[in-house]
Amino acid sequence: MTKRIFTLIENGGTKGSPFSFSNLLMRSPLRYTMMERRFLYKLSEAIKMRYEEMGLKMRENWENLVFNMTDKDLSSIGGNTNVVRTYKTVRSLAQKAIIQFHNNEKNQLVIDYFHWIDAFRWNTATNDYTVRVSPELYDYVICLTKSFTVLNLHTAILLESKYSQKFYEFCCQYSGDFRFVDPSTPNETYKKRVFKMSVEAFRFTFGLSELHDPKTGELLEKEKYTRFKTMGEKVIIPAQQELYKLYREKRSDVWFDYEVAERYGRGRNGSPKSLRFYIYTREHPKSKDSELDRPCKEGEYLFPYEENKTKRPVKRKQIKQTNWLQLDETFQRDTILQLLNSYLDKDEVDYYMEKIDKEQLRCKESYSQVIQVLYEKQKQPKFVQGTKKYKQKSLIDFVFAKNLQEYGWHIEPQEHKQLSFNDN
Repeated sequence: MTKRIFTLIENGGTKGSPFSFSNLLMRSPLRYTMMERRFLYKLSEAIKMRYEEMGLKMRENWENLVFNMTDKDLSSIGGNTNVVRTYKTVRSLAQKAIIQFHNNEKNQLVIDYFHWIDAFRWNTATNDYTVRVSPELYDYVICLTKSFTVLNLHTAILLESKYSQKFYEFCCQYSGDFRFVDPSTPNETYKKRVFKMSVEAFRFTFGLSELHDPKTGELLEKEKYTRFKTMGEKVIIPAQQELYKLYREKRSDVWFDYEVAERYGRGRNGSPKSLRFYIYTREHPKSKDSELDRPCKEGEYLFPYEENKTKRPVKRKQIKQTNWLQLDETFQRDTILQLLNSYLDKDEVDYYMEKIDKEQLRCKESYSQVIQVLYEKQKQPKFVQGTKKYKQKSLIDFVFAKNLQEYGWHIEPQEHKQLSFNDN
């Protein structure tokens, strides 16, 4: 079958500036340079347009998707004076593997290594380039029925650092009606477009933590900016300033504020444990007052919760389990894991997560059911005031062994951990 060749610029253009990115891809560790990611933005948009135009409906036909490029295409990505630099970027992408971690239907860890660019050729006689994309991208660029985010190519191409690009993706992902649910504060309701994230998860997502091959233990990426202050100065603040500048120039619709949400130990001297990000958009600005629609200054206070305007006693409201179903499955699991780590020992966490993951494969509502029973337990004054040992026993003897029975399943305690006491 003859391959159809398409030029990246002439047939793709920038008129179709919105394009989709898989959330799974965006949550992966950041392993690309600014120029590499800029090229991938352009390629993603072109792939989607060409795929729809050719009417390819089977994954096997992906192999027929080949792009021709000229120096004009390269200059549109890196600038007229940086054609050689862009050429080197495309060449490096042909050699750099994407790493994806996910669980299969049996909850077994699967590690995928694949390339965006399956083949890259340069014809010295005609001075043009040919790029063939990998069919493995089908699940990340085309087959996006859920868990994806729409980005704007015009904005994405303008960003001048890989961290700004990653933050732009992050802001777009949580800029809609997203409402973070924090089981650790059951009596508070987060405002929309406020997101809490552990420093550990942030470092992993932004490619700042060590990355090892799970099979060999080989070090793939070194740790970067180990001090939180340095990480803020090199990663967070420059990205915030760049996105805000583009927002003020009306070349971007999103930007963010941030603060330390929790610290290890007490007081302001403890190491940051988690961060809170406030996403602002043109439709939902920080303030209608232009003087206040700006990044938070030192000493200013950000409030993440909805204000309680009524003080009168109200009947206890049962949070419906379907509310948790609105959360992404991976986010649900991370929430459970974070909660269990705060109450249980490591061997207990491993035991319960294995049981919960197994039940999730049988019933796709299991994660949300676990979050619900944990949420209800944390609202009990006796639990709130209890010691860590009490809370540990409460989860083992009641939350997992009894409260989950409301949903038709439960988890028996480990034999050597089974404890009993009076609780309600």
